[in-house]
Amino acid sequence: MKVLEPITIAPIAARPAKAGDGSPAAPAPVGPAGGLRLSATERLVLLEQFATLLDSGIQIAAALQSMRQQTPEGRIAAVLATLEQGVTGGLPLSNAMAAMPRAFPVMLVQVVRAGEASGDLASMVRRTVETMELEAALRGRLRSALIYPCVMLTMTIGVVVFLLTWIVPKFERLFRGKQLPAPTRLLMALGDWTQAWGLWLLGGVVAALVGAVLFCRSARGRGVWDRLLLHLPVIGSVYRTAVTARCVRTLGLLLQTGVPMHAALEHTREVAESQQYRSFWQRARQNVLNGGSLLEAVRTTPLFGPTFTQLVAAGESTATLDKVLLKSAAWYTKELERRIRDMVTLVEPAMVVVMGSVVGFVALSIMLPIFRMSQV
Repeated sequence: MKVLEPITIAPIAARPAKAGDGSPAAPAPVGPAGGLRLSATERLVLLEQFATLLDSGIQIAAALQSMRQQTPEGRIAAVLATLEQGVTGGLPLSNAMAAMPRAFPVMLVQVVRAGEASGDLASMVRRTVETMELEAALRGRLRSALIYPCVMLTMTIGVVVFLLTWIVPKFERLFRGKQLPAPTRLLMALGDWTQAWGLWLLGGVVAALVGAVLFCRSARGRGVWDRLLLHLPVIGSVYRTAVTARCVRTLGLLLQTGVPMHAALEHTREVAESQQYRSFWQRARQNVLNGGSLLEAVRTTPLFGPTFTQLVAAGESTATLDKVLLKSAAWYTKELERRIRDMVTLVEPAMVVVMGSVVGFVALSIMLPIFRMSQV
């Protein structure tokens, strides 16, 4: 088995080899290889295993072969086979990864390419794995924080629908012709309305949800949804902190691996999930290409506070911007965890109060006329 050693330093953009060019040609991201993809979890597991093998001193091709032999047939095995074929054929690992853009994002390819250039690929991959694990843990905490409110809301809606369509009609026959208190009359009216228009309401809700999803997938809809998320109470602060932490961590990691500032800003723009943040990173990249600095761009946006501006200024003045950004990302991560805890602390009792109020109103509306009838 032929192993390319030492690893060839690849250019920033993969391109076919020209006549007289000694660099190997990168495979084009089309065809079967270009269609291979990995989920975020599969990518994380694969990179973690790969980093462990590299730390043990195993060569790249041998590590890929070992992983492929231990992986059952499927997408991961196909990805590993393609990587092994590219590396044993003389390509740098980064070029082989670049041929599968659906499996390996551009940012990951750049980090691997920087590791190849510095001769410390194992460390770069390990650092990337740690970053991915941190982001996955944060997404898990946020998802767990949202599960409880969603479950409570679903249960509340289900209980209300059950009471209005099944319980209330049975009591309505009992109360017919009686003088009823205002809460009971309101409950009966809601029950009648639900039985008459409930299916239409359900269809309207489903149509509205489908329309909202389709609208949010459009360019204009993504912008509207992004502005809404950024300005919502409680949720907005969590969303801003999450986007900021991811962007700052990505930029710091890329700069630390030796990626040029303009390229690092471009990849940071790609990982930003917010339209406004993407626009900012694009403006920052243009400013750097025109001879400016990141600090000049940060000063012109309200997306970052004065503390972050001061940190960027200190990092650029001392040529330690990468370290400053990574420390800032760690602080934003802790802040995000605190905001998630605060959100859960606020949402959980609020949902309990809402559900209790709804069920209590229905129970009170039914019991009041029963008490009156028992006193007659």
